[in-house]
Amino acid sequence: MAALRSLLGASPARSAPPQVESDDVYPVHMLDDTKTLRHIVVTWTLRFNDVLDAERLHTSLSRLLEIGDWRKVGGRLRLQNGELEIYVPRPFTAERPAVSYTHQSIGMDIEDHPLAKTLPKATSSPSIQPGPQGFRAFAAREDAPATLEDFIYRDTPQLSLHITSFNDATLVALSWPHTLMDVMGQQALLRGWSLVLAGRESEVPPMLGAREDAICAAADAHVENKEEFRLGQKQLMGWNMLMFGLRFAWDMLWNRVVETRTIFLPKTTVAELRRQAQGDLATQGGGEGEPFISEGDVLTAWAIRAVASSLPQPRPVTALHALNARFRLSSLAQASGVYVQNMAVAAFTFLSPEVATGPLGPIALENRRHLIEQSTEAQVLAFLRELRRESKSSSDPAMVCGESGALLMPLTNWTRADFFKTADFSPALVRAGETGQSRSNPPGTMIFHHAQSMQQSPTVRNVVVVLGKDYSDNYWLTGTLLPPAWAKIEEDLNMT
Repeated sequence: MAALRSLLGASPARSAPPQVESDDVYPVHMLDDTKTLRHIVVTWTLRFNDVLDAERLHTSLSRLLEIGDWRKVGGRLRLQNGELEIYVPRPFTAERPAVSYTHQSIGMDIEDHPLAKTLPKATSSPSIQPGPQGFRAFAAREDAPATLEDFIYRDTPQLSLHITSFNDATLVALSWPHTLMDVMGQQALLRGWSLVLAGRESEVPPMLGAREDAICAAADAHVENKEEFRLGQKQLMGWNMLMFGLRFAWDMLWNRVVETRTIFLPKTTVAELRRQAQGDLATQGGGEGEPFISEGDVLTAWAIRAVASSLPQPRPVTALHALNARFRLSSLAQASGVYVQNMAVAAFTFLSPEVATGPLGPIALENRRHLIEQSTEAQVLAFLRELRRESKSSSDPAMVCGESGALLMPLTNWTRADFFKTADFSPALVRAGETGQSRSNPPGTMIFHHAQSMQQSPTVRNVVVVLGKDYSDNYWLTGTLLPPAWAKIEEDLNMT
């Protein structure tokens, strides 16, 4: 029968490994187990300009995942009645470890390696450099899980660690299913790992909410004066949602080529963009006080304008932001530990074609205005109640708001996670790789990082991720954009 299935090109049915009775079972929470996140396996590569002890990095990460509910990260995914669960070995063993670990040692300097020498690096002026897709060899081992099914049907840890050592540098790569955690979960993991590595295990914050979903608890809690979900009237449903989907499918059909690249923006370039934006607002302000716009607002405006200006016909733009509930709900913001899960809800900025292609200042200000309105505790709770209702009716807890004919532009800003300064692997330092005046970062800290999905979906387009600021306050971004948008960005950078 298996031979017949093979002949017909059908894959044999897969079955999950037998359940181990002693495993500890943890739930997967509402914002973790979504249709979107089930399709993403994240790989995250950190570049260090030092030689690090790979074995020490591995043992300290494994030790972190033995502390309290941090054990949840070391579990295995299983599907029960359509819902994901995490099965954690008790105890972890060599046969069933907390982390899948691989290490490759390449006996040359990183700049002598034909692929590694093309990794993005800081430049004296703004630059567009290769995106993460070309560096899969450093992102995960060859047979690493690439889909959710790979996790469910193998007895494999959620977290993989893949280290590449050069004579003067180290690449540290982590991989996991996106159902495990978001960007702030990554920050918590990196910080906890650094503490264990430094022998400061007692300072590792407890992992909160491992069994009880703090997001659902907040949504279900009694509130005296509940606010209505204001964006509800802009939610795409029925005919409008169908039209949006058809337009998106049409765009995919006619614009099949998307390119993922890394953008390096020196701090002087970002300062100039911000000066331009504030100048735009001063010109329009009519003598009133200059409104505040952040660097994040300016980078968002710059990316939106480049994409909107590259379109063949003017279109409204809906910017889709990830708004992290950790910082918006008092019950989470004041917590005495960390949440390693997904806690981001959507926020939207709606821009007319005229604004989206106009001066930077008004785009940045409009972005800030929309985010301020949507990020109040009352509105985040209203959004969560809406998602809770949808999840109870068994539909996917997600929504799209805006005009059905708008271009959807997902934008994520990781700057708050401050990854360049969160990772301190100096206790694992074997020797410094870069020395002299050209070095700008302390020993054992990273100089670059990028992330990607193990399998790139053709639906991922018009996406910009701000990876954050390095030790010299320069910005790093990744964009997955159509060729005309890249041409516009290149043109913009040549003018700054």
